[in-house]
Amino acid sequence: MKLALYSRQRGKEEQQYIDTVVEHLQQQVFDLLLHENCCPNGSQHIIFRNHDDLARLGPVDCMVSIGGDGSFIDAANLVGDLNIPLVGINTGRIGFLSGIKKENFRECFQLIQEGRYTTEERFLLHVDSSTPIESIRNHFVVNDLTIRTTDTDTIIAVTVRAAGQTVNTYWGDGLIISTPTGSTAYSMSCGGPILHPHSQVMVLTPIASHSLNVRPLVIPADTSLEIEVQSRSGHYSLNLDSQKFIVEENILLTVTKENFCIRTLSFEHTDFYEVIREKLLWGLDKRNR
Repeated sequence: MKLALYSRQRGKEEQQYIDTVVEHLQQQVFDLLLHENCCPNGSQHIIFRNHDDLARLGPVDCMVSIGGDGSFIDAANLVGDLNIPLVGINTGRIGFLSGIKKENFRECFQLIQEGRYTTEERFLLHVDSSTPIESIRNHFVVNDLTIRTTDTDTIIAVTVRAAGQTVNTYWGDGLIISTPTGSTAYSMSCGGPILHPHSQVMVLTPIASHSLNVRPLVIPADTSLEIEVQSRSGHYSLNLDSQKFIVEENILLTVTKENFCIRTLSFEHTDFYEVIREKLLWGLDKRNR
């Protein structure tokens, strides 16, 4: 079984943990591909750097991210359309996407080796622009697409049309368009709903709306959105997950459902509701036993 390992972390403590994971996997006779971030200088391991390397060195049975949800999203961008299942070891803080606890990685890799897991598909969003934005490396989104003002002293107007029909013009600091996967990230912190990962919907969540009666809106995932932005500065900030770009206001954005998805691993005795209860501390009520 061939595994690819990715981490964005480079500290001494993080490297020691990665080395521990690698040593264990070698003892279990896994074939390993290591991202260059995971390898000290002079490493004898097979190293990959990008999506093309993964495609050339494949087929790969599973991509493992070590870190937090940011590392997991990085790994998803490396995988892209290669249909490689992803699983994350959480060495970060909350970790909604990185489902393996740091201390439990040995047991989970045993389950992977024995085939005792299921795969889940999570849809992505695809972003196009009326004028090509050369600096955008990946046009798909795992968590969310965020439009924000670049000037903290002024608000922007974000006009959204769904399948040609006007939804609203959002006046405020910006707008988040989130997948179910990203509903527990920035959208949730701005008052958006938590969506089950299997939901075929996306949510539009305003950021610091200048209209008190504007609320998050859930729409079908196969809806095509057109987005126009007005700003006093003439430009705005566009975030595709962790990638940030400055875009001119005359550029029209189109958001659609991506034609491929990412696949994640899940293990027995774990489910979405358990993750929510644990990560959001929903069980901390003396009435619950």
